[in-house]
Amino acid sequence: MHTYEPTGRYWQCLENAGLVRSTTGVRLINSPFGEDARRFNAVARIGGPLHRIIHQAKCHFVVDRVVGGSPYRDYRFDKNLIKAYADLLGEKFLGGQVHEVISNINNDWRRFREADPKYAREPIDADALRDRFDWSSVHRCLEYGTLDDYDGRRAPRDQAELWNEIERAAKRQGARFAGHFCYCEGTLYGELTWNQFYGFGSGWCLVEVGPWASRQTQFAIAALRGAARAAGKPWGIFFAPWGPNGCTSFFTPEKSSWQVAKGWMPRSSYNVGPNNGPSTALQRRIFFHAYLSGARTLHEEWGAEDNFVDWNSCKLSSYGRVTRDLLDFQDAFPDVGEPFVPIALVLDPKPLRNRTPWRQLKANLFQYSKQDSELASRKDAGRAEAECYPPSALPELFDIVPADASAEVWSNYRVVVPVDGSRPPAGIKTATAGSAWELLAEAARELSPFDRSTHLPMQINRRISDGAWIVGLYNPWGAHRGDVYGLGSILAAECTVRERLRPKFALESARAIHAWPDGSGLTVAADGTLEATVGPGGTLILEVLPRTAS
Repeated sequence: MHTYEPTGRYWQCLENAGLVRSTTGVRLINSPFGEDARRFNAVARIGGPLHRIIHQAKCHFVVDRVVGGSPYRDYRFDKNLIKAYADLLGEKFLGGQVHEVISNINNDWRRFREADPKYAREPIDADALRDRFDWSSVHRCLEYGTLDDYDGRRAPRDQAELWNEIERAAKRQGARFAGHFCYCEGTLYGELTWNQFYGFGSGWCLVEVGPWASRQTQFAIAALRGAARAAGKPWGIFFAPWGPNGCTSFFTPEKSSWQVAKGWMPRSSYNVGPNNGPSTALQRRIFFHAYLSGARTLHEEWGAEDNFVDWNSCKLSSYGRVTRDLLDFQDAFPDVGEPFVPIALVLDPKPLRNRTPWRQLKANLFQYSKQDSELASRKDAGRAEAECYPPSALPELFDIVPADASAEVWSNYRVVVPVDGSRPPAGIKTATAGSAWELLAEAARELSPFDRSTHLPMQINRRISDGAWIVGLYNPWGAHRGDVYGLGSILAAECTVRERLRPKFALESARAIHAWPDGSGLTVAADGTLEATVGPGGTLILEVLPRTAS
Protein backbone atom coordinates (compact mmCIF):
# COMPACT_ATOMS: atom_id res chain seq x y z
CA MET A 1 0.00 0.00 0.00
CA HIS A 2 1.65 3.21 -1.19
CA THR A 3 1.75 6.32 0.96
CA TYR A 4 -0.54 9.23 0.18
CA GLU A 5 0.60 12.55 1.65
CA PRO A 6 -1.59 15.69 1.64
CA THR A 7 0.09 17.60 -1.20
CA GLY A 8 -0.43 14.75 -3.65
CA ARG A 9 3.08 15.28 -5.03
CA TYR A 10 4.34 11.90 -3.93
CA TRP A 11 1.35 10.12 -5.43
CA GLN A 12 2.00 11.90 -8.72
CA CYS A 13 5.58 10.58 -8.62
CA LEU A 14 4.27 7.07 -8.04
CA GLU A 15 2.01 7.36 -11.07
CA ASN A 16 4.77 8.87 -13.23
CA ALA A 17 7.13 6.04 -12.27
CA GLY A 18 4.56 3.35 -12.99
CA LEU A 19 4.40 2.18 -9.38
CA VAL A 20 0.61 2.43 -9.06
CA ARG A 21 -0.65 -0.96 -10.16
CA SER A 22 -3.83 -3.02 -9.93
CA THR A 23 -2.26 -4.74 -6.91
CA THR A 24 -1.45 -1.58 -4.93
CA GLY A 25 -3.46 0.17 -2.23
CA VAL A 26 -3.19 3.35 -0.17
CA ARG A 27 -1.62 4.20 3.17
CA LEU A 28 -2.59 7.69 4.36
CA ILE A 29 0.08 9.23 6.56
CA ASN A 30 -1.72 10.70 9.57
CA SER A 31 1.19 12.28 11.42
CA PRO A 32 0.92 13.75 14.92
CA PHE A 33 3.15 16.59 13.68
CA GLY A 34 1.95 19.49 11.53
CA GLU A 35 -1.51 20.94 11.00
CA ASP A 36 -4.94 19.30 11.12
CA ALA A 37 -5.34 20.18 7.44
CA ARG A 38 -2.85 17.37 6.75
CA ARG A 39 -4.78 14.73 8.69
CA PHE A 40 -7.53 12.22 7.96
CA ASN A 41 -10.67 14.34 8.25
CA ALA A 42 -9.44 16.91 5.75
CA VAL A 43 -7.33 14.79 3.40
CA ALA A 44 -9.71 11.81 3.11
CA ARG A 45 -12.85 13.97 2.79
CA ILE A 46 -15.60 12.72 0.49
CA GLY A 47 -15.03 14.05 -3.01
CA GLY A 48 -11.39 14.97 -2.38
CA PRO A 49 -8.47 13.68 -4.48
CA LEU A 50 -7.70 10.79 -2.13
CA HIS A 51 -11.33 9.72 -1.94
CA ARG A 52 -11.56 9.72 -5.74
CA ILE A 53 -8.49 7.45 -6.00
CA ILE A 54 -9.86 4.97 -3.48
CA HIS A 55 -13.42 5.09 -4.78
CA GLN A 56 -12.23 4.23 -8.27
CA ALA A 57 -9.69 1.55 -7.29
CA LYS A 58 -11.70 -0.07 -4.45
CA CYS A 59 -8.28 -0.93 -3.03
CA HIS A 60 -6.91 -1.66 0.43
CA PHE A 61 -6.67 1.47 2.58
CA VAL A 62 -5.03 2.13 5.95
CA VAL A 63 -4.74 5.30 8.02
CA ASP A 64 -1.30 5.31 9.63
CA ARG A 65 -1.64 6.25 12.44
CA VAL A 66 -4.11 6.67 15.25
CA VAL A 67 -1.52 6.37 18.00
CA GLY A 68 1.84 4.88 18.90
CA GLY A 69 5.49 5.13 17.92
CA SER A 70 5.21 8.91 18.00
CA PRO A 71 4.05 11.74 20.29
CA TYR A 72 0.40 11.40 21.28
CA ARG A 73 -2.02 13.82 19.61
CA ASP A 74 -5.57 14.13 20.88
CA TYR A 75 -7.21 14.30 17.44
CA ARG A 76 -10.88 13.56 16.83
CA PHE A 77 -11.46 11.37 13.81
CA ASP A 78 -14.69 11.91 11.86
CA LYS A 79 -16.65 8.73 12.54
CA ASN A 80 -19.10 9.34 9.71
CA LEU A 81 -16.15 9.53 7.32
CA ILE A 82 -14.73 6.33 8.77
CA LYS A 83 -18.07 4.60 8.24
CA ALA A 84 -18.16 5.78 4.62
CA TYR A 85 -14.82 4.10 3.90
CA ALA A 86 -15.80 0.96 5.81
CA ASP A 87 -19.00 0.72 3.77
CA LEU A 88 -17.09 1.32 0.53
CA LEU A 89 -14.23 -1.13 1.10
CA GLY A 90 -15.38 -3.74 3.61
CA GLU A 91 -12.48 -5.95 4.68
CA LYS A 92 -10.09 -3.98 2.45
CA PHE A 93 -10.36 -1.11 4.93
CA LEU A 94 -7.70 -1.75 7.56
CA GLY A 95 -8.92 1.28 9.48
CA GLY A 96 -6.61 3.25 11.73
CA GLN A 97 -3.24 1.84 12.72
CA VAL A 98 -2.99 1.39 16.49
CA HIS A 99 0.75 0.99 16.76
CA GLU A 100 2.96 -0.84 19.24
CA VAL A 101 0.45 -0.97 22.09
CA ILE A 102 2.55 -3.19 24.34
CA SER A 103 5.86 -1.49 23.60
CA ASN A 104 4.51 2.03 23.98
CA ILE A 105 2.50 1.38 27.14
CA ASN A 106 5.74 0.13 28.66
CA ASN A 107 7.52 3.22 27.30
CA ASP A 108 5.05 5.61 28.89
CA TRP A 109 5.31 4.06 32.34
CA ARG A 110 9.10 3.99 32.03
CA ARG A 111 9.08 7.72 31.24
CA PHE A 112 7.06 8.40 34.36
CA ARG A 113 9.56 6.44 36.47
CA GLU A 114 12.43 8.34 34.89
CA ALA A 115 10.70 11.62 35.72
CA ASP A 116 10.41 10.53 39.36
CA PRO A 117 10.98 7.01 40.75
CA LYS A 118 8.01 7.47 43.08
CA TYR A 119 5.67 6.88 40.12
CA ALA A 120 6.55 3.21 40.25
CA ARG A 121 4.23 3.18 43.31
CA GLU A 122 2.28 6.42 43.57
CA PRO A 123 -0.50 7.78 41.33
CA ILE A 124 0.46 10.15 38.53
CA ASP A 125 0.24 13.86 39.39
CA ALA A 126 -0.26 15.50 36.00
CA ASP A 127 0.24 19.07 37.25
CA ALA A 128 3.60 18.20 38.78
CA LEU A 129 4.82 16.79 35.46
CA ARG A 130 3.75 19.42 32.92
CA ASP A 131 7.17 21.03 32.70
CA ARG A 132 8.79 17.63 32.22
CA PHE A 133 6.47 16.52 29.42
CA ASP A 134 6.68 19.39 26.94
CA TRP A 135 6.62 17.13 23.83
CA SER A 136 10.04 18.46 22.72
CA SER A 137 11.60 15.00 22.15
CA VAL A 138 10.85 11.30 22.42
CA HIS A 139 12.14 11.45 26.00
CA ARG A 140 9.69 14.20 27.01
CA CYS A 141 6.47 13.03 25.44
CA LEU A 142 3.91 10.28 25.93
CA GLU A 143 2.70 7.89 23.24
CA TYR A 144 -0.61 6.53 24.54
CA GLY A 145 -2.36 9.50 26.06
CA THR A 146 -2.10 13.01 27.40
CA LEU A 147 -0.85 13.75 30.89
CA ASP A 148 -4.45 14.28 31.95
CA ASP A 149 -5.34 10.82 30.62
CA TYR A 150 -2.80 9.35 33.05
CA ASP A 151 -3.61 11.66 35.98
CA GLY A 152 -4.38 9.71 39.15
CA ARG A 153 -3.52 6.33 37.66
CA ARG A 154 -0.91 3.94 39.04
CA ALA A 155 1.68 1.90 37.18
CA PRO A 156 0.82 -1.78 36.70
CA ARG A 157 2.27 -3.84 39.53
CA ASP A 158 2.43 -7.19 37.75
CA GLN A 159 1.84 -8.82 34.38
CA ALA A 160 -1.87 -9.29 35.01
CA GLU A 161 -2.33 -5.57 35.69
CA LEU A 162 -0.14 -4.75 32.70
CA TRP A 163 -2.38 -6.81 30.41
CA ASN A 164 -5.44 -5.03 31.79
CA GLU A 165 -3.71 -1.77 30.87
CA ILE A 166 -2.86 -3.08 27.39
CA GLU A 167 -6.43 -4.20 26.75
CA ARG A 168 -7.80 -0.87 27.96
CA ALA A 169 -5.41 1.05 25.71
CA ALA A 170 -6.10 -1.04 22.61
CA LYS A 171 -9.87 -0.77 22.96
CA ARG A 172 -9.78 2.93 23.83
CA GLN A 173 -7.58 3.84 20.89
CA GLY A 174 -9.49 1.57 18.52
CA ALA A 175 -12.70 3.31 19.60
CA ARG A 176 -11.21 6.66 18.55
CA PHE A 177 -11.36 5.25 15.01
CA ALA A 178 -14.92 3.96 15.43
CA GLY A 179 -13.69 0.43 16.15
CA HIS A 180 -12.13 0.02 12.70
CA PHE A 181 -8.47 -0.52 13.56
CA CYS A 182 -5.43 -2.64 12.87
CA TYR A 183 -2.83 -3.55 15.47
CA CYS A 184 0.88 -3.42 14.61
CA GLU A 185 3.77 -4.58 16.81
CA GLY A 186 7.38 -5.73 16.45
CA THR A 187 8.56 -9.13 17.56
CA LEU A 188 9.90 -8.32 21.05
CA TYR A 189 6.40 -7.78 22.42
CA GLY A 190 4.09 -8.93 19.64
CA GLU A 191 5.57 -12.27 18.71
CA LEU A 192 2.92 -14.47 20.36
CA THR A 193 0.18 -11.96 21.23
CA TRP A 194 -1.79 -11.58 18.00
CA ASN A 195 -4.80 -13.58 19.15
CA GLN A 196 -5.24 -11.19 22.09
CA PHE A 197 -5.62 -8.20 19.79
CA TYR A 198 -8.01 -9.92 17.43
CA GLY A 199 -10.00 -10.57 20.61
CA PHE A 200 -9.78 -6.88 21.55
CA GLY A 201 -11.53 -6.02 18.27
CA SER A 202 -8.69 -5.48 15.82
CA GLY A 203 -9.82 -6.29 12.28
CA TRP A 204 -6.25 -6.78 11.09
CA CYS A 205 -2.89 -7.46 12.74
CA LEU A 206 0.48 -6.46 11.27
CA VAL A 207 4.01 -7.66 12.01
CA GLU A 208 6.38 -4.69 12.12
CA VAL A 209 9.57 -5.77 10.35
CA GLY A 210 13.03 -4.20 10.25
CA PRO A 211 16.38 -4.50 12.07
CA TRP A 212 15.18 -2.59 15.14
CA ALA A 213 11.60 -3.87 15.00
CA SER A 214 12.02 -7.60 14.57
CA ARG A 215 14.29 -10.55 15.22
CA GLN A 216 13.66 -14.08 13.98
CA THR A 217 10.80 -12.61 12.00
CA GLN A 218 9.86 -15.96 10.46
CA PHE A 219 8.60 -17.06 13.89
CA ALA A 220 6.37 -14.01 14.42
CA ILE A 221 4.92 -14.43 10.94
CA ALA A 222 4.09 -18.08 11.68
CA ALA A 223 2.36 -16.95 14.87
CA LEU A 224 0.34 -14.23 13.17
CA ARG A 225 -0.60 -16.49 10.26
CA GLY A 226 -1.93 -19.06 12.74
CA ALA A 227 -3.74 -16.48 14.87
CA ALA A 228 -5.35 -14.91 11.80
CA ARG A 229 -6.52 -18.28 10.55
CA ALA A 230 -8.01 -19.02 13.98
CA ALA A 231 -9.75 -15.63 14.11
CA GLY A 232 -10.89 -15.75 10.48
CA LYS A 233 -9.30 -12.34 9.90
CA PRO A 234 -6.64 -10.94 7.56
CA TRP A 235 -3.08 -9.88 8.36
CA GLY A 236 -0.18 -7.99 6.86
CA ILE A 237 3.41 -6.74 7.10
CA PHE A 238 4.61 -3.24 8.05
CA PHE A 239 8.16 -2.30 7.01
CA ALA A 240 10.06 0.13 9.25
CA PRO A 241 13.52 0.99 7.82
CA TRP A 242 15.03 1.69 11.25
CA GLY A 243 18.37 0.13 12.13
CA PRO A 244 21.06 -0.97 12.37
CA ASN A 245 21.95 2.74 12.46
CA GLY A 246 19.03 5.17 12.35
CA CYS A 247 16.38 5.41 9.65
CA THR A 248 16.54 5.64 5.88
CA SER A 249 15.18 8.89 4.44
CA PHE A 250 16.13 10.90 1.37
CA PHE A 251 14.31 13.87 2.94
CA THR A 252 15.03 15.86 6.08
CA PRO A 253 12.47 14.96 8.76
CA GLU A 254 10.72 18.34 8.68
CA LYS A 255 10.27 18.06 4.89
CA SER A 256 9.09 14.47 5.04
CA SER A 257 5.49 13.33 4.93
CA TRP A 258 5.74 13.03 8.73
CA GLN A 259 6.36 16.81 9.00
CA VAL A 260 8.49 16.23 12.09
CA ALA A 261 9.10 19.40 14.09
CA LYS A 262 12.54 20.90 13.40
CA GLY A 263 15.10 19.58 15.86
CA TRP A 264 12.82 16.88 17.26
CA MET A 265 14.80 13.99 15.76
CA PRO A 266 18.25 15.21 16.95
CA ARG A 267 16.86 15.92 20.42
CA SER A 268 15.52 12.36 20.39
CA SER A 269 18.96 11.01 19.36
CA TYR A 270 17.49 9.67 16.11
CA ASN A 271 19.70 9.64 13.02
CA VAL A 272 17.68 9.98 9.83
CA GLY A 273 19.15 10.25 6.33
CA PRO A 274 19.97 8.42 3.10
CA ASN A 275 23.02 6.73 4.63
CA ASN A 276 21.06 5.33 7.56
CA GLY A 277 18.85 2.29 7.90
CA PRO A 278 19.14 -1.18 6.39
CA SER A 279 20.58 -2.30 3.09
CA THR A 280 18.37 -2.65 0.05
CA ALA A 281 19.37 -6.33 0.17
CA LEU A 282 17.47 -6.74 3.44
CA GLN A 283 14.61 -4.63 2.10
CA ARG A 284 14.33 -7.02 -0.84
CA ARG A 285 14.33 -10.07 1.41
CA ILE A 286 11.59 -8.53 3.56
CA PHE A 287 9.42 -7.55 0.58
CA PHE A 288 9.65 -10.87 -1.29
CA HIS A 289 9.31 -12.91 1.89
CA ALA A 290 6.13 -10.97 2.71
CA TYR A 291 4.66 -11.78 -0.71
CA LEU A 292 5.29 -15.52 -0.32
CA SER A 293 4.26 -15.63 3.35
CA GLY A 294 0.53 -15.26 2.76
CA ALA A 295 0.37 -11.66 4.04
CA ARG A 296 -2.52 -9.77 2.47
CA THR A 297 -0.80 -6.38 2.56
CA LEU A 298 2.58 -4.68 2.89
CA HIS A 299 3.05 -1.00 3.68
CA GLU A 300 5.98 1.20 4.61
CA GLU A 301 6.56 3.63 7.46
CA TRP A 302 8.88 5.81 5.34
CA GLY A 303 7.89 4.92 1.78
CA ALA A 304 7.26 8.52 0.72
CA GLU A 305 10.75 9.44 1.90
CA ASP A 306 12.54 6.45 0.40
CA ASN A 307 11.16 5.41 -2.99
CA PHE A 308 12.35 8.58 -4.74
CA VAL A 309 15.44 10.74 -4.41
CA ASP A 310 13.08 13.74 -4.51
CA TRP A 311 9.52 14.60 -5.55
CA ASN A 312 10.58 16.96 -8.33
CA SER A 313 12.50 14.65 -10.65
CA CYS A 314 10.57 11.57 -9.43
CA LYS A 315 13.81 9.63 -9.87
CA LEU A 316 13.64 6.22 -8.25
CA SER A 317 16.09 5.68 -5.42
CA SER A 318 17.91 2.42 -4.74
CA TYR A 319 15.05 1.64 -2.33
CA GLY A 320 12.46 2.49 -4.99
CA ARG A 321 14.02 0.08 -7.46
CA VAL A 322 13.43 -2.75 -4.99
CA THR A 323 9.79 -1.67 -4.70
CA ARG A 324 9.51 -1.69 -8.50
CA ASP A 325 11.09 -5.15 -8.68
CA LEU A 326 8.52 -6.53 -6.23
CA LEU A 327 5.61 -4.99 -8.15
CA ASP A 328 6.99 -6.29 -11.45
CA PHE A 329 7.33 -9.74 -9.91
CA GLN A 330 3.74 -9.62 -8.65
CA ASP A 331 2.53 -8.67 -12.11
CA ALA A 332 4.53 -11.49 -13.71
CA PHE A 333 3.58 -14.05 -11.03
CA PRO A 334 0.20 -13.10 -9.57
CA ASP A 335 -0.16 -16.63 -8.20
CA VAL A 336 2.72 -17.83 -6.05
CA GLY A 337 0.53 -20.36 -4.31
CA GLU A 338 -0.16 -20.58 -0.61
CA PRO A 339 2.34 -21.29 2.17
CA PHE A 340 2.79 -25.02 2.64
CA VAL A 341 2.35 -25.29 6.41
CA PRO A 342 1.25 -28.83 7.32
CA ILE A 343 2.37 -28.44 10.96
CA ALA A 344 0.66 -26.54 13.78
CA LEU A 345 2.34 -25.63 17.06
CA VAL A 346 -0.24 -25.28 19.85
CA LEU A 347 -0.20 -21.95 21.73
CA ASP A 348 -1.75 -21.21 25.11
CA PRO A 349 -4.34 -18.54 24.16
CA LYS A 350 -3.90 -16.66 27.45
CA PRO A 351 -1.35 -13.82 27.52
CA LEU A 352 0.24 -14.95 30.80
CA ARG A 353 1.51 -18.16 29.23
CA ASN A 354 4.69 -20.06 30.02
CA ARG A 355 7.26 -18.58 27.63
CA THR A 356 10.13 -20.93 28.54
CA PRO A 357 9.13 -23.78 26.16
CA TRP A 358 8.89 -21.28 23.30
CA ARG A 359 12.34 -19.87 24.03
CA GLN A 360 13.75 -23.40 24.08
CA LEU A 361 12.09 -24.27 20.78
CA LYS A 362 13.39 -21.09 19.13
CA ALA A 363 16.91 -21.76 20.38
CA ASN A 364 16.84 -25.08 18.52
CA LEU A 365 15.09 -23.71 15.45
CA PHE A 366 17.38 -20.75 14.81
CA GLN A 367 20.62 -22.69 14.90
CA TYR A 368 23.64 -21.67 12.89
CA SER A 369 25.20 -24.34 10.73
CA LYS A 370 28.99 -24.57 10.67
CA GLN A 371 28.96 -22.45 7.52
CA ASP A 372 26.75 -19.82 9.18
CA SER A 373 29.11 -19.58 12.15
CA GLU A 374 32.05 -19.06 9.80
CA LEU A 375 30.21 -16.39 7.83
CA ALA A 376 28.94 -14.64 10.96
CA SER A 377 32.52 -14.23 12.18
CA ARG A 378 33.44 -12.08 9.16
CA LYS A 379 33.61 -8.30 9.58
CA ASP A 380 31.58 -7.88 6.38
CA ALA A 381 28.90 -10.42 7.37
CA GLY A 382 26.22 -7.79 8.02
CA ARG A 383 25.31 -9.55 11.23
CA ALA A 384 23.24 -6.62 12.56
CA GLU A 385 20.82 -7.17 9.68
CA ALA A 386 21.05 -10.95 9.57
CA GLU A 387 19.08 -11.47 12.78
CA CYS A 388 15.96 -10.00 11.16
CA TYR A 389 15.59 -13.22 9.11
CA PRO A 390 18.32 -15.48 10.52
CA PRO A 391 19.39 -18.96 9.49
CA SER A 392 16.94 -21.67 10.47
CA ALA A 393 17.44 -25.40 10.92
CA LEU A 394 14.06 -26.07 9.29
CA PRO A 395 12.04 -24.62 6.42
CA GLU A 396 9.02 -22.50 7.37
CA LEU A 397 6.51 -25.35 7.41
CA PHE A 398 4.47 -24.45 10.51
CA ASP A 399 1.90 -22.09 11.93
CA ILE A 400 1.50 -21.25 15.62
CA VAL A 401 -2.18 -21.69 16.47
CA PRO A 402 -4.07 -20.72 19.66
CA ALA A 403 -5.38 -23.81 21.45
CA ASP A 404 -8.96 -22.49 21.42
CA ALA A 405 -9.12 -22.45 17.60
CA SER A 406 -12.04 -24.34 16.09
CA ALA A 407 -11.88 -27.95 14.94
CA GLU A 408 -12.24 -26.67 11.38
CA VAL A 409 -9.01 -24.69 11.76
CA TRP A 410 -7.13 -27.71 13.15
CA SER A 411 -8.30 -29.81 10.20
CA ASN A 412 -5.92 -27.82 7.98
CA TYR A 413 -2.86 -29.41 9.62
CA ARG A 414 -1.41 -32.90 9.29
CA VAL A 415 0.68 -32.76 12.47
CA VAL A 416 -0.25 -30.89 15.67
CA VAL A 417 2.52 -30.34 18.23
CA PRO A 418 1.84 -29.10 21.81
CA VAL A 419 4.54 -26.73 23.08
CA ASP A 420 3.55 -25.01 26.33
CA GLY A 421 1.19 -27.58 27.83
CA SER A 422 -1.91 -26.36 26.00
CA ARG A 423 -4.05 -28.77 24.00
CA PRO A 424 -6.45 -28.23 21.11
CA PRO A 425 -10.11 -29.23 21.49
CA ALA A 426 -11.03 -32.84 22.24
CA GLY A 427 -10.83 -35.07 19.20
CA ILE A 428 -7.80 -33.30 17.65
CA LYS A 429 -4.91 -35.76 17.54
CA THR A 430 -1.58 -34.41 18.75
CA ALA A 431 1.97 -35.68 18.47
CA THR A 432 3.39 -36.48 21.91
CA ALA A 433 6.31 -38.91 21.61
CA GLY A 434 9.14 -36.45 22.24
CA SER A 435 9.92 -32.82 23.00
CA ALA A 436 8.24 -30.08 20.99
CA TRP A 437 11.46 -29.48 19.09
CA GLU A 438 11.98 -33.16 18.32
CA LEU A 439 8.40 -33.51 17.10
CA LEU A 440 8.61 -30.37 14.97
CA ALA A 441 11.93 -31.37 13.44
CA GLU A 442 10.75 -34.91 12.68
CA ALA A 443 7.52 -33.68 11.08
CA ALA A 444 9.29 -31.03 9.02
CA ARG A 445 11.83 -33.48 7.66
CA GLU A 446 9.12 -36.00 6.84
CA LEU A 447 6.65 -33.57 5.25
CA SER A 448 9.00 -31.24 3.39
CA PRO A 449 8.96 -31.93 -0.36
CA PHE A 450 12.72 -31.27 -0.40
CA ASP A 451 15.83 -32.37 1.45
CA ARG A 452 18.36 -29.58 1.78
CA SER A 453 21.99 -28.93 2.71
CA THR A 454 22.04 -25.52 4.45
CA HIS A 455 20.20 -23.48 7.08
CA LEU A 456 19.19 -20.70 4.68
CA PRO A 457 15.78 -19.20 5.53
CA MET A 458 13.43 -21.16 3.26
CA GLN A 459 9.77 -20.77 2.33
CA ILE A 460 7.81 -23.42 0.45
CA ASN A 461 4.51 -22.59 -1.26
CA ARG A 462 2.16 -24.87 -3.22
CA ARG A 463 0.38 -23.54 -6.31
CA ILE A 464 -2.84 -25.45 -6.81
CA SER A 465 -3.37 -24.55 -10.48
CA ASP A 466 -0.43 -26.64 -11.72
CA GLY A 467 0.95 -28.33 -8.61
CA ALA A 468 4.14 -26.26 -8.69
CA TRP A 469 6.28 -25.70 -5.62
CA ILE A 470 7.37 -22.08 -5.22
CA VAL A 471 10.49 -21.92 -3.05
CA GLY A 472 12.00 -18.81 -1.48
CA LEU A 473 15.66 -18.88 -0.38
CA TYR A 474 17.20 -15.92 1.43
CA ASN A 475 20.87 -15.35 2.27
CA PRO A 476 21.21 -13.34 5.51
CA TRP A 477 24.97 -12.88 5.15
CA GLY A 478 27.23 -10.38 3.44
CA ALA A 479 25.24 -7.17 2.96
CA HIS A 480 25.11 -3.80 4.68
CA ARG A 481 23.94 -0.33 3.71
CA GLY A 482 26.12 1.69 1.37
CA ASP A 483 26.34 2.98 -2.22
CA VAL A 484 23.02 4.64 -1.40
CA TYR A 485 22.60 6.36 -4.77
CA GLY A 486 23.62 3.20 -6.62
CA LEU A 487 22.80 -0.30 -5.40
CA GLY A 488 21.94 0.70 -1.84
CA SER A 489 24.02 -2.20 -0.52
CA ILE A 490 27.66 -3.15 -0.09
CA LEU A 491 28.00 -6.85 -0.87
CA ALA A 492 30.70 -9.32 0.17
CA ALA A 493 30.96 -11.91 -2.58
CA GLU A 494 32.68 -14.32 -0.17
CA CYS A 495 29.35 -14.67 1.67
CA THR A 496 27.66 -16.39 -1.27
CA VAL A 497 25.86 -19.57 -0.14
CA ARG A 498 25.21 -22.65 -2.27
CA GLU A 499 22.20 -24.77 -1.43
CA ARG A 500 21.50 -28.28 -2.71
CA LEU A 501 17.81 -29.16 -2.80
CA ARG A 502 16.84 -32.76 -3.48
CA PRO A 503 13.18 -33.10 -4.53
CA LYS A 504 11.32 -36.06 -3.03
CA PHE A 505 9.29 -36.37 -6.24
CA ALA A 506 9.87 -36.91 -9.93
CA LEU A 507 10.99 -33.60 -11.39
CA GLU A 508 9.53 -32.13 -14.58
CA SER A 509 11.31 -28.78 -14.56
CA ALA A 510 12.77 -26.11 -12.31
CA ARG A 511 13.76 -22.51 -12.90
CA ALA A 512 14.65 -19.35 -11.01
CA ILE A 513 11.87 -16.77 -11.37
CA HIS A 514 13.70 -14.13 -9.33
CA ALA A 515 17.43 -14.05 -8.65
CA TRP A 516 19.33 -11.22 -6.95
CA PRO A 517 22.15 -10.15 -6.85
CA ASP A 518 24.04 -11.00 -10.03
CA GLY A 519 25.52 -14.46 -9.77
CA SER A 520 22.49 -15.90 -7.99
CA GLY A 521 20.68 -18.62 -9.88
CA LEU A 522 19.79 -22.27 -10.32
CA THR A 523 21.20 -25.24 -12.18
CA VAL A 524 19.63 -28.69 -12.32
CA ALA A 525 22.03 -31.60 -12.01
CA ALA A 526 21.67 -34.79 -14.03
CA ASP A 527 20.23 -36.60 -11.00
CA GLY A 528 17.58 -33.90 -10.50
CA THR A 529 19.32 -32.14 -7.62
CA LEU A 530 18.63 -28.40 -7.60
CA GLU A 531 21.89 -26.52 -7.14
CA ALA A 532 20.97 -23.02 -5.99
CA THR A 533 23.43 -20.16 -5.64
CA VAL A 534 22.30 -17.27 -3.44
CA GLY A 535 24.61 -14.27 -3.51
CA PRO A 536 25.40 -12.05 -0.50
CA GLY A 537 22.21 -10.71 1.07
CA GLY A 538 20.43 -12.40 -1.79
CA THR A 539 16.91 -13.46 -2.70
CA LEU A 540 16.23 -16.47 -4.92
CA ILE A 541 12.71 -17.59 -5.84
CA LEU A 542 12.30 -20.94 -7.61
CA GLU A 543 9.43 -22.53 -9.51
CA VAL A 544 9.64 -26.33 -9.32
CA LEU A 545 7.19 -28.46 -11.30
CA PRO A 546 6.67 -32.14 -10.44
CA ARG A 547 6.24 -34.63 -13.25
CA THR A 548 2.62 -35.63 -13.62
CA ALA A 549 1.46 -39.11 -14.53
CA SER A 550 0.52 -39.34 -18.20
